[in-house]
This record gives sequence, structure tokens and C-alpha cells, in this order.
Amino acid sequence: MAMTQDQGRFTRQAEEHGVRITVHPARPAAAFLAAAWLLGLLFGLPALAVLLDPTRHEPVALGAALAGLGVVAMAVLALRRARQGRGPRPLLLDATGLTLPEGHLPWTELRGLSLRQPEPGRQAAAAPGLHALAARIAARQHAAETVLLAETAGEGAPRLVAGGLGPEVAAALREALLAARPAQ
Repeated sequence: MAMTQDQGRFTRQAEEHGVRITVHPARPAAAFLAAAWLLGLLFGLPALAVLLDPTRHEPVALGAALAGLGVVAMAVLALRRARQGRGPRPLLLDATGLTLPEGHLPWTELRGLSLRQPEPGRQAAAAPGLHALAARIAARQHAAETVLLAETAGEGAPRLVAGGLGPEVAAALREALLAARPAQ
């Protein structure tokens, strides 16, 4: 039974003054979350046991506990990054432009919409055993991190329209936004 990675989705709702699009980013891959939790527990519990037991306070054990806490910190950062920015994001399209949560972007300022896909990671097939499994889990999580950016006429950096989407959903959202743009 093969499970497919969540690619995210978006919904359209017609309103009296435009169209509201709600972007729902992809949920973090369950295997990625489970692996991060397991990694944190496998290294965190022994480190905690060493730190709590005064009879184990020798340099080698304390060094190993410190390394274990470093792994726990990396697991916590991975969990935090996986969940960051994954809430619904409302967009409003009307005759004047595109309204993002950060502010309004007039159609005249919008040069284009571009997709930024994550760079491909290392090939999981090249790694043996457990390393291959870890690489495949990370690749599944990384696959749903496509970002849709609005390129503006100004000098500023492109503005984030939506993130945390699979490539197909991000491309469909881009097409929906471009179709709603009035002819100029």
C-alpha cells in the first residue's frame, strides 16, 4: 500500500467584490515527523539519563550526552521547520489587484508569477540500508516545498504568494491567478 504525499490544495470562493482563494499548504509528511520524534527520543532519553545520574558524570559520558542533546536540537529544528508556514493563507483577487496577508499588490505592479521549486536532494538510491530510508523520507518532505512568488515592477525582492505546495498544485494556483488577472 503506497501512500502519496500531500501536495496541498486551494479553494475558490466568489465574493461580491472579487474572488477569495484560500491556500492550504501540504501537511508535513507523517514519516518525516515520526522520524524526527524518534531521533529526538532515541538520543534525548539516554542523554537525560546521563545528566540526571551523578554517578555517570565522567568526561566521556558527559561528552556523549552533549552530542545527544545536539541531535535532539537538530530534531526539534527539523520539526519546527516542517510545521512552519503550514496554515491556511487567504488571497483576494479583485479588479484592482491581488491582496496578500502582507498587503495589496496592484495588477499594474505585478510583472509575473514564478514558481521556485526546491533543489533536488541527494539520490536515495545511492545510499544503502537505513541511509536510503532516511533519504527517501527527507525527499518526500522536501517535495512539497514549492513556492509561488509575485515578481513586482519595483526594485524589491519577489513577494511570497503561497508556499508549502506540491509542484502540480503550485502550477494550478499560478494559472488560476493569471486567469483572474484583467487584460492590460
